[in-house]
Amino acid sequence: MNISVFVQEYLRGAMRNPGQFLQPRAQRHCPICEYAGRFIDVGPRPEARCPNCSSKERDRIMGLYFRRNAIDMMGQRVLHFSPERPFFRQWKNNPAYIAGDVKISKVANTVVDITNIQFKLDYFDYLICHHILEHVPEDVQGMRECFRVLKPGGLAFFSVPLDMERAHTWEPPAGMPAEEIERICGWDHVRLYGRDFATKLEAVGFHVELIAFTPQEAEQFRLSEQHALSLQGLDRIFICKK
Repeated sequence: MNISVFVQEYLRGAMRNPGQFLQPRAQRHCPICEYAGRFIDVGPRPEARCPNCSSKERDRIMGLYFRRNAIDMMGQRVLHFSPERPFFRQWKNNPAYIAGDVKISKVANTVVDITNIQFKLDYFDYLICHHILEHVPEDVQGMRECFRVLKPGGLAFFSVPLDMERAHTWEPPAGMPAEEIERICGWDHVRLYGRDFATKLEAVGFHVELIAFTPQEAEQFRLSEQHALSLQGLDRIFICKK
């Protein structure tokens, strides 16, 4: 057990919603750290976070995929944008792991601009890009760059906030104030993706599939988001192969 993370997450959960610990909860399992027990609420999302590794729903969806397919990132060339902490903790000792962000931080070891990636053609075995493209004005250029640096046969994992009621991605009209865009799309977001997100990835050359899981797995590992602020009900992760 990761005691320091566990204590931090329990204290944070108690400050946000102390009443959650008075409610009976099912035992959940984390496919990333193998923890079994109570998960912690995050805002309106009940049982969203593993207290042992801080994983949230989309982390566990990808962790379950890695476990099913026996994917081990150690020794692999990995480009990971704005890394999620559970994975950064696991992979940070891999010298080929690039934890990229627009600035160096506690969970980033390299400055990387997704629209102008400084690595050569066909360089990475894996690329991970969760909830990044909705912040990028030139998102198609970012997708092209991700395709360029991925090796043939390599895998890229993408997710963005999706409004599944929209067939097409909403792009704000020229001149719309940033405050109005954020009211529609979310803080610091520049667009709202619709069901055509996979088509956009295919247009730059990727072969795209969706990570699927059963209702039983959704309950066991707590993969679904069910709350009033969720447009999609769960975080969809797209596996993209070059």
